[in-house]
Amino acid sequence: MKSDFGYFEEEKLGKPYDLRLIRRLFPYVGPYKVMLLGSILLIICITLLDLSLPYVTKIAIDRYIVPQADTIKTRLTEGSQIKTRYLMADTSDPKIRTVVNKYRGLFTIIQTDARISYENLGSLAKEDIAVLRKDDFSGLGRLTVIFLIIILANFVINFLQKMIMEYAGHMIMHDLRMKLFVQIQKLSIEFFTKNPVGRLVTRATNDIQNMHELFTSVISIVFKDMFLLVGIAIVLIFMNWKLAIISFIVLPFVLYASI
Repeated sequence: MKSDFGYFEEEKLGKPYDLRLIRRLFPYVGPYKVMLLGSILLIICITLLDLSLPYVTKIAIDRYIVPQADTIKTRLTEGSQIKTRYLMADTSDPKIRTVVNKYRGLFTIIQTDARISYENLGSLAKEDIAVLRKDDFSGLGRLTVIFLIIILANFVINFLQKMIMEYAGHMIMHDLRMKLFVQIQKLSIEFFTKNPVGRLVTRATNDIQNMHELFTSVISIVFKDMFLLVGIAIVLIFMNWKLAIISFIVLPFVLYASI
């Protein structure tokens, strides 16, 4: 079908968005495959840094904010089934020993170890609590520094990855535009009478720019999300494989709903 000016309607030209079209783009990607592989490696680093932030938070909570294991002992009261948590303190430290002697009635002392229940811990002055938990505060300080370093490293690597992908994308699109421009120059006059110049300009500018977005944004997001999901799955399995399997059971239903 022709329009009023003798041009072919764009819908009649077809839209071959298939894998064959993607494969035709591979020769343009080849010269920049080193940069693309480097970008993928940076994405893996970004994913590892993203996964490390919750782990650092976990350590801060479990070890220093609400410590477990070696710093707190639990006692199961007979009959009532109530757990009592204790804060452990080493009396070999003179400052800690002074606090323990000051509140001797609230502490249970076994050799050089002194313990106090968290219920009684609230009875101590703030400065005395700070002395007992100075190791926790210093540990939180170290984790805060590590947390900030991870955020800074994540920002720097993100910036480098985006710069590499932008440069590679621009170079790929430059080569593609040059090839398209040379091809347009070889076409006959009859071709230009059947196709409006505006459409050809759009093909050489906007459509190629959309492909640039595919190379720079879409591919980066797909790889990052894929690595992130795999990393989360691995962490879940290592933390508790039974709960991980239960979580994975719903994945087929989620995939089916998304499709």
